[in-house]
Amino acid sequence: MSVHFRLITLSAVIFTCFNLLAQLQVEVKDGAVAEYNMAVSPLAVLDGADAAKASEISSAVEKVLDITGYFKILDKKSFLEKPETAFKAVNFKAWLDVGANGLIKGTIKGKDEVELELAFFDVAKGKTLIQKKYSSKAALAKKSAYRFAAEVIKLLTGEEMNFMFSKIAFVEKTGEKYSLVVTNFDGSGRKELYSTSKTILLPEWSADGSKIFFTSHEKNNPNLYSYDMKSSQIKTVSAYEGLNVSASAYPDNKTIALCLSKDGNSEIYSLDTTTGELKRLTVNAEIDAAPSVSPNGKEIVFVSGRSGNPQIYKMSLEDLNKVERLTEQGNYNQDPEYSPDGTKVAFSGRDEKYQFDLFIIDLSSRQISRITQNQGKNESPTFSPDSKVIGFSSNRSGKSRLFLSNISGTRQIAVYSGQGEVL
Repeated sequence: MSVHFRLITLSAVIFTCFNLLAQLQVEVKDGAVAEYNMAVSPLAVLDGADAAKASEISSAVEKVLDITGYFKILDKKSFLEKPETAFKAVNFKAWLDVGANGLIKGTIKGKDEVELELAFFDVAKGKTLIQKKYSSKAALAKKSAYRFAAEVIKLLTGEEMNFMFSKIAFVEKTGEKYSLVVTNFDGSGRKELYSTSKTILLPEWSADGSKIFFTSHEKNNPNLYSYDMKSSQIKTVSAYEGLNVSASAYPDNKTIALCLSKDGNSEIYSLDTTTGELKRLTVNAEIDAAPSVSPNGKEIVFVSGRSGNPQIYKMSLEDLNKVERLTEQGNYNQDPEYSPDGTKVAFSGRDEKYQFDLFIIDLSSRQISRITQNQGKNESPTFSPDSKVIGFSSNRSGKSRLFLSNISGTRQIAVYSGQGEVL
């Protein structure tokens, strides 16, 4: 996969809590979620706080809530009450009049060291459900807002979500330059880790998030390398003649599955990155490629042409003869990836219009749901660490950009559009 999520551990943020009432539930009608109308008021800017930072924080809350698909974010142009209105003086009728079920208000104080206070109200009941105060460096204030949004989501839906604390690794091609790039989940905080005029592709995080594996043609062969996030050192992981691609980390943080063609055909191997021990996992006359290791390390899903065209298969790592075909429809399916909770596999498949779209297989029911359709080419799906969001590349708006979608496909937003193409 050329786009890949990773949960990043954050430093604790100091906060005080007002109250948290019993869990509510987002309404479900006829098996579908009825959107909860949420008003996110602009922050009141106090004591020399940065207005741009205030806008960034309220936008961050909106984006997190929106991508879940549970909320309809109301247009600020319709709001009747000023942001400066105190929490205790909220005119709930004014918010009912604009159709709000819930209201989020906040204040921000200070410039370098900021105090952020956020509150969530049930508009119909006129009650404060959550009110919290966070103290942090200005650079961490948005992370505080993410924590608040996660609590609102948990209160209303019962679901734990942490996708907003993750980073995404991908390759960006700008002219003749290929770059290994990491951003926050929302496309912000771009950091270029490595660049070259030679092709690079298929980044993948190590199990502990300390490294990124990727393939580069820097030495005129597609060799596999690792980039250490702390030291910035690049090391060669696999340099057999031919393909060394598609690393996927085992949970033991030392073993990877990868695709090699050193024996003349594309096959899948496991490699102990500490000892160099190599084990061949597939033996087939057709191409086997693109492995993704299950979260428990007991299975892989992969692409194979053994049925005549590329399809998705699952193999037991405890019994290599136990192989199961997962896709029957379509004549070209690729990019499989396990969800971190182990219940689903996402992949991209070419449809009847010869465009690639995204699909999800539910491993218990074997049902396949479609995430994208009639939206250009969509590839490289990757699950967020909580399995709630999918990152992927899409050229629906011209050049290929980084998108996020909830797992039902009802919410899809572009989060990164740099100068180059997201591969």
